[in-house]
Amino acid sequence: MSELTQAANLPQLTARIQLRKQSLQENILGIGHDLIEARKLVPYGQWDEYLKHEVSFTRATASKLMKCWERFGSNVAAPQHFEMAKMFELLALPSGEEEEFINAKAEEGTPVEDMTQKKLREEIKAWKERVVKLDEEYQKELEQKDKYHAAELDELNEQLADLEQELKDRPTVKPDDYDETKAALVEAKVALEWAKDAAERQAEDFQKQLGDADEKLEKAKKTITKLKKSAERRERKDYTPPTELPQDDFKLIRADIREGLPDIADNSVDFIITDPPYPKEYLSLYEDLSKVAARVLKDGGSLICMTGQSYLPDVINLLATNMTYHWSMCYLTPGQKTQLWQRHLHTSWKPLLWFVKGEYKGDWIGDDVTTSPTNDKQFHEWGQSFGGMKDVIERLTYPNALILDPFLGGGTTGVVALYCKRKFIGVDIEQSCIDTTLARLKEIFNGTSDT
Repeated sequence: MSELTQAANLPQLTARIQLRKQSLQENILGIGHDLIEARKLVPYGQWDEYLKHEVSFTRATASKLMKCWERFGSNVAAPQHFEMAKMFELLALPSGEEEEFINAKAEEGTPVEDMTQKKLREEIKAWKERVVKLDEEYQKELEQKDKYHAAELDELNEQLADLEQELKDRPTVKPDDYDETKAALVEAKVALEWAKDAAERQAEDFQKQLGDADEKLEKAKKTITKLKKSAERRERKDYTPPTELPQDDFKLIRADIREGLPDIADNSVDFIITDPPYPKEYLSLYEDLSKVAARVLKDGGSLICMTGQSYLPDVINLLATNMTYHWSMCYLTPGQKTQLWQRHLHTSWKPLLWFVKGEYKGDWIGDDVTTSPTNDKQFHEWGQSFGGMKDVIERLTYPNALILDPFLGGGTTGVVALYCKRKFIGVDIEQSCIDTTLARLKEIFNGTSDT
């Protein structure tokens, strides 16, 4: 690929990318290289426009092509003859294991070239799962070696102690036995020094082995963490909605948040996703919400609070009384303009205030803009749409997480949470809100779509 160094300006790179696309299969790595070079030359903020209008790539495809060059471009054994879909699948392997994986599959008689994309994905998943198993086996082996060397050191220390005590207890010698006794004493001291030196060398070697083992273990742990986070990202949307109402996965409670919600246990909730009232007379509820969140959320748990903008500084200050501010996301409502007469404007978005109990330890979320495709006030005058809430829950939570909404309203948060295979607790001061939510749940999980 020596010709890759010949293009130096953006028009040349663009033309070369277009030419390579005509034979995309043979030029996957070359396109990845040219995209990397082109990105350096495209003005800041115009990358998406360049991809769309100049080379007709989506950002996701371009990103994968560039990663293919970074992972395989400088490797003479790189799988340059693989089709693009398989090349993209290989990106899921831990860095540096691509050649080992490809050779292993070839030796097993199932070369990557002959696999379907689905089969390749399954083989890569199994390959990565072996890291977890190897880590467990390595940890057991390390513990056994630790015990073995500890026993050796204890035995050697006992021998040294016995030898030193023997030297101390040696009886006083007579003058005519002096030379013989002195020689024996010198010999014993030499043996003692040699034994001490050997023990120190063994200890140093053992410490070095432990250091190497710790380094490998940390590397394995990082790989496992990456795999777990990658699996969590896939799980966010990789679920099948239940066909029946999951009775054990939700609870509806009539209660007033100002009384602290004592029926909900401390440190038991993963996420609070809620939409409190916006008018000024309800501002004090945000401080009550902050107190409840600090008590019921697990360490690192998130409070996602939708709110209006008229009293935004007050809302932020009240939520921060017991929680840590993390970020402000944008909840777009295109085509759903709300008139704010006192502010003399229309608004088509609202803030999603993100607070955390302690320090956020979750996964990468991505864009901080989410969208509600429709308006839905049929169940409550302040209700949110199914699609908008689904985007929020899929983006910020994960399957089987427990979500609390202390301002239940029309129940959209609960309906979406159960639909997305999460667990849910809904609270409202009004019994009518509890009844509406329960009716919606029974309807949607009896075959009537709420989406």
